[in-house]
Amino acid sequence: MGQSQEAYQLNEQGLRAASLGDPAAAERLYHQSMDIWSKLGPDYRAHLGTTEYNLGQTLCAMGRRREALPILEDAVHLLRDTVGIRHIHTLAAVNFLGALQMMLGNTERAGVLFHEALPVERELYPKDEQLSLTLGGLSGYLVRYGKLEEALPLAEEALSIALAANSEESAEVALAYANVATVHKWSHHYDRALPLYRKSLSIYQKAAGPEHPRTAGVLMEIGLIEMEDGNYTLANRDIVHGLAIVNREPGWVFERWIGESDLGTLRFRQGKYEEAARLLSDSLTLQQQAGIRAGRDLAVTIEQLAKVREKQRRFDDARSLRDQAATMVSTFH
Repeated sequence: MGQSQEAYQLNEQGLRAASLGDPAAAERLYHQSMDIWSKLGPDYRAHLGTTEYNLGQTLCAMGRRREALPILEDAVHLLRDTVGIRHIHTLAAVNFLGALQMMLGNTERAGVLFHEALPVERELYPKDEQLSLTLGGLSGYLVRYGKLEEALPLAEEALSIALAANSEESAEVALAYANVATVHKWSHHYDRALPLYRKSLSIYQKAAGPEHPRTAGVLMEIGLIEMEDGNYTLANRDIVHGLAIVNREPGWVFERWIGESDLGTLRFRQGKYEEAARLLSDSLTLQQQAGIRAGRDLAVTIEQLAKVREKQRRFDDARSLRDQAATMVSTFH
């Protein structure tokens, strides 16, 4: 067997291991494949980029997102330079990297990636799942900048494409439903957001499993809306359950800080200020540990902690926190 064939088979074995729920084995196989591709030289840079993309996905699935970032950046660079931006594999890598950059708070970088992919997909892949992902990513990008009226039609178009391109019970469709719900949530249209989140939750429970972090993330979003509706009992049940799921694995820092921020907000509404302060402070610490850059989500947590400090009559702390949150939000106008 030639070296190129060996590297190809190792990559394929990695894909199978990942699909069977063994990410550790997949990671090992991808590294072995990448080592061979690297030694084979520049003629195999596209193959190396593809395997790096596979590895980046696997690391993210384990919650190791900061570790995945430079690997995915190199994968996009290699694929863009070899097969080009018009290749569907390059677009898939660009979209995945864009979504990761958004998650890590690198909003501008994510926007650049999504805007690069969009015209190519409109021209060449108008019914493909990648266009749905790009539109969903751009919708989230616009939400970060408060451009909710612009974000909604993109999210709705992404959902329409996802439904046409996938089974209705797929994780891709669940994500698209959640993206539309998120626009409505930020617009304070909770009556529109809640059924969409519930649809997303139902699909994720079947496609990813009831104890998956994606399922937990939607469950916590539902809890927040239940809180806004004044149903603190249901909100507590769903947010606590979601947070318990993501706390089981050490890598899911992004989901944990959201959960602790959500629960801290609920405790504030319940008048439990000491517990709220602890949860919100822990959430900010987790965001710093995860390398989350300043953004609207971080500003919301800081603003909520400022409200808690006011209730605790720590007015100087509250003023400082409000100023910090206002500075962050101002960068998104």
